[in-house]
Amino acid sequence: MTAIAFFVAAFSPVSATAESLSAAVRQAVTKNPAAQAADADVRATLFELLELKGEYQPEVMLFGEAGAQIVDNPSSLSAADNGELRGTAQIGVGVEYTLFDGHRRENLVYRNATRLDASILRAMDASETLALNAVEAYIDVMRLRGLSHLAAQNIARHEEIGSQVGELVEGGRLPTSDGFLVDDRIAAAKDAKIGVDQSLANAIARYIRVVGHKPGGNMKVPGVKSVPKDLSSFQNEAVRNSFRVRVADKVARESVFEGNIKKSARAPRVTLNGGVTYGVNRDGNSSNRADAFVGARMNWTLYNGRRPAQSAGIQERTRQAELERRVAADEVRELTARTWNAYLKNGKRSRLLDEQLRANFSIVRQYRDELAAAKRSLIDLLEAERTVFNVKFQKASADAALTFSRYRMLAARSRLAEHFGVSPANVLFAPDYEQRALQSPKAAVFNTVVEPLK
Repeated sequence: MTAIAFFVAAFSPVSATAESLSAAVRQAVTKNPAAQAADADVRATLFELLELKGEYQPEVMLFGEAGAQIVDNPSSLSAADNGELRGTAQIGVGVEYTLFDGHRRENLVYRNATRLDASILRAMDASETLALNAVEAYIDVMRLRGLSHLAAQNIARHEEIGSQVGELVEGGRLPTSDGFLVDDRIAAAKDAKIGVDQSLANAIARYIRVVGHKPGGNMKVPGVKSVPKDLSSFQNEAVRNSFRVRVADKVARESVFEGNIKKSARAPRVTLNGGVTYGVNRDGNSSNRADAFVGARMNWTLYNGRRPAQSAGIQERTRQAELERRVAADEVRELTARTWNAYLKNGKRSRLLDEQLRANFSIVRQYRDELAAAKRSLIDLLEAERTVFNVKFQKASADAALTFSRYRMLAARSRLAEHFGVSPANVLFAPDYEQRALQSPKAAVFNTVVEPLK
């Protein structure tokens, strides 16, 4: 972080549009289309849960029919009506209310509540990814701005050497070929800056995509103090807090409720039915007729050839979900291990390059004096300058990578958005719907609170 802070603080133009890292992360997490898409998914899944309130309410049906009918029943019809073709019509209203369905409705609520929890957790996981992308884009722009300035300094330094060499060539103290040699290095230094500036332009383009606007002039990355003490504690915390693992937990729970929904078809279904019907010329009678009815109805499928395969399928789906949960946990452990290894490597590399840079500064100072005294060749000085530039370049990148590693540790533990004081993915709902549904299925769909989290 030291090299980046130096270059940016000293040489970046001050701008009224300067943006802090926290502001950039908040912008990305709340305004990025990916965040808004995740929020829309949460809302849609919530409404799918609310749809289930219809399962606990009566179903009202309007029915009717019209046509022609011949009824041959002399024992109940008059001679005038029997065997006559008559137009007939009827209209009615029926009401059905489920009294028992093998706990199908409850498991529908449990499944959809669990699905909603998973959707909320996915949105939170997406917010961690967006926050990390914003941090990476922010640091990368800072790093490349510093490297661009470093490349400009390198050009200026070689031009300064070129002036010095020109004087020495004119004085006969250096051969003319040395002038050509320094010109070649100046051109190479300018070419290096072109490459850096292209990378900077690409980094700015990515910043615009992630954050939503161009980066400001003054940029600064605050340090991260929360670093795990060792890999084991890091992995344990990451698996425990990971939104990805919690999503896998919810998916496993959802598969259990899905299986219960299918099993409910094996129980009897009892409904309370009622209605009224009004008809003309019904059942062969040339008269108007009105009926009303109320009663209980039971349907029970005692045998279905699909059930053995269905039971096996339920078991395999449940097993699949449980294994996928283990896969998610293993992936988080691998991610934390790779992040930890990168953090250790970047720290060691930054310290090593710092030592190398100090040594190369001393070499360059010595070579400059020796060149002026004609005790050192130009090529020696140019090679020393090239080494200093390369080490500075690598040092700035290593410092940026070390800073990013610390933020990536927060993301691996699903704590990055929280670190910046951002409500994850701007989610308006807490992922506790399964718990609420298990306590009271009807309350989960009738008394759903949709107020923003405070």
